[in-house]
Amino acid sequence: MNLNKYEIIMNIILRCLLWMGIPCSAFAESIGQFANEMIEPVTILSGFISSGSFIVGVMLLISALMRYMQYRVNPLASPLGTVFILLILGIMLICLPFVYLLTGAGIPFTLFSRT
Repeated sequence: MNLNKYEIIMNIILRCLLWMGIPCSAFAESIGQFANEMIEPVTILSGFISSGSFIVGVMLLISALMRYMQYRVNPLASPLGTVFILLILGIMLICLPFVYLLTGAGIPFTLFSRT
């Protein structure tokens, strides 16, 4: 049987996945408990990322406005393409926390967290 190197690598990967899958099914209950314990830290991390993207998005919109004012004074020093890039990135980062509304999955983001 003459196998090339890619077939050998695939056989090794499949064997490793098979051997890793057997212990996972045996400890499914402990994995479920671990997942339940990780919900709170993931919620905190999600809120941090959402707030950070919102803040950075607002800062990018402000910098786009400042770049546009510089463009009005001297078009050669600050190109208009930079203004558009900053504007698009700012809008995308502001909309990022609300993506869960489109997908229907994820952790909802609120501007003011209630404890």
